[in-house]
Parts: sequence; structure tokens; C-alpha cells
Amino acid sequence: MVAIPCTISNNVPGTDFSLGCDTSLNEIADICDRIKQSATGTKRRVFVVETMGGYCGYLATMSGLAGGADQAYIFEEKFGIKDLQEDVAHMTAKIEDGVQRGLVIRNEHANSNYTTDFIYQLFCEEGKGLFSCRKNVLGHMQQGGAPSPFDRNLGTKLATKAVVHLVKQIHEILGQMALYTQTRQIQQHY
Repeated sequence: MVAIPCTISNNVPGTDFSLGCDTSLNEIADICDRIKQSATGTKRRVFVVETMGGYCGYLATMSGLAGGADQAYIFEEKFGIKDLQEDVAHMTAKIEDGVQRGLVIRNEHANSNYTTDFIYQLFCEEGKGLFSCRKNVLGHMQQGGAPSPFDRNLGTKLATKAVVHLVKQIHEILGQMALYTQTRQIQQHY
């Protein structure tokens, strides 16, 4: 049996990358770029964006780095209300210093209490009079579409290695087998 790791969450144990995660990451980065571009005409706005990924923060972390996020909340790094208060204070100081936009990324299962709605409402409330806030739950927009060149190449490499492995296993099994006919034994070597 051969298994090829395929999940946008990139959370298959024993693997560095799973097929689909790069495509999803590119989608998220593109969406965040469009969100930020839409804000160029709006002054002083903070965006709270929720990514998929289950209990794996790969997509939120990498898209946060790629998109220049102020913060990325992920399941693997625990956070509490004091952390959120510090992040709101950071965002407030940033906006007061003249930066016109903020971006906060949150993995869908980062924390069961501090949900995307909670974080959005917190930033809305604490930013009143200084900045406005918008929320975007990307959901299944992160899946599907045309695969990235990296995922295309990775898929080809993984499929090739899988087929080569299966062919090798078949040859090993057939090489140990003997074929009997009515008149003589035929040993086949593969």
C-alpha cells in the first residue's frame, strides 16, 4: 500500500509537505492581498481573516508571514485575553502612528473561547473612534482551483515514487514465485 499525503492543512505526520497546502496558501495570500488592496481607499481599517487548517496552524502562520499580518493566532501557540489586549494596544498604537491598515489572521480552531467573532468584536469595540474592523471567513475559497506549480511538481514526484515503489514490490513478489505446468516447473525472474 502507498499513501500520498494530500491535505491543505499540511498536518500529515512524518511529512514536510502535503499535496494541496501550497495551492491553498497561495489562494489565502492572494485573497489577503485583495483584501488589503480594497482597503487602500479606506483609512484606518483592521481586517480579521479566518483560515482553515483544522488544528494545524500552518496556513495561518505562513499566510500571515506572506501577507504581512500583525498577528496570527494558531492552535499550537496558546493565547489568552492578556495577549489579545496587548495585540489591540499594538494595533491602536500602529494606527495612531499613521499606518492605515491592520491584518489579523486566525486559524479556525486556534481557541474555542476566543473565536474569530470574539476577536473581531474585541477589535471593533476597542478601536471605536480610531479604526473600523472587518471580518472575513475564507472557508472553502481556500480549496480547489488550479494547483500551484509547486503542488503540480510535488504531485508528479510523489506519484512517480509511489509507482516505482509498487513496481518494485510486485517484482519482489513475482521473483519469489514459481509457475508449475503439467510437464515442468518454470522459474520466472523479474
